[in-house]
Formats: sequence, C-alpha cells, structure tokens
Amino acid sequence: MAINWGEAEEKAGGNFKDYAPAGVYKVKVAGIDIHEAGNNGSIAQDFKLAEDDYQYPKITHWLSFKNENWRFVHNRALMMLLGATKEDAQKAVELCESKGTKENIAKAYQQAYERLIKKNSPEVEIETWPDGKYSRADFTSTSVRMSHPDDEPYQKQDSAEDIIDSGDAITDDLDIPF
Repeated sequence: MAINWGEAEEKAGGNFKDYAPAGVYKVKVAGIDIHEAGNNGSIAQDFKLAEDDYQYPKITHWLSFKNENWRFVHNRALMMLLGATKEDAQKAVELCESKGTKENIAKAYQQAYERLIKKNSPEVEIETWPDGKYSRADFTSTSVRMSHPDDEPYQKQDSAEDIIDSGDAITDDLDIPF
C-alpha cells in the first residue's frame, strides 16, 4: 500500500517537536494546571512552557498542605518570579489562602496564576535535564528551584568522635585553667 506521508502527517494531528536537550533556556510561561496528583491528595502545580524550536517539559511544584508556611512563602516566591511585586504576591497568597478548604485554595491559586501569567507573559530561565527516557525541567532561580538528581549531593558531616579520633594526641602540658 502506498501511503501519502504528507497527508498522513497532517491528519495525525499535533506539531511534534523534539524536547529541548539538557541545558539552560529562556522561555515564556504559557499557563498552569493545578490538579490532584496520586492517591494521597497531593496538589501539583504544573507550569506549562511555550514552545519555540523545541518543546519543554512542564515544571511541577507542589501545593503542600503538610507545611502551610512553606506553601505561603514558596507561592509568594513563584509569583514574584512570574512578575508580581512582593506586596502583590503576598496579597494574592493571602486571598488564595482565605478560601478555606483545600479544593477552594487550589482553585484560587489556579485563578491567581492564570491572571498573573496572562498579564505579564513572564519569561523565565529554566534548566532541562534527562530523567531516564524522558526529560524534566525546573526554574533556575534559587528562590524557587527544587533539587534534581544532578544537584550537589548532601555531604555527610564527620561526627565529633571521628574528628577527635583523627587528631594527633597532645602530649605536652597545656595552659588549661582546669
């Protein structure tokens, strides 16, 4: 069977682009989708990025209901990254948080971010990196960045005993007053 490949590509739908290779890019934030993810009630904030020569993976940050102070501060920082002043971001977070229930708070954040993105058309710096056969991304700003596998691993601190045991024994008299 002879296939008309031009017609097949057109009717297949979608304008498929390669994902951006690992690296740092300046991109526009195109939208946000706030939704429940998984079975434990976690709320994901998926920031969608505008395509250019590439498509970019969404950036997921969490709307934590286990640590509300972190939620307040993190969302203020995200809003500031997207162009809000500190004062406006604080007012928006307070308004969102005043909605009472988890579902209403999530809906309020959805609306607030949509308005902010529409008003500012924010351009942000992101980093992409491979994650198995897929690609992941996050903002590069240290005010909001979540860690990823290539970040510097946590360095275990030596215990006090390890430090003392590795030192040389002092044999001369010291002027210690006790």
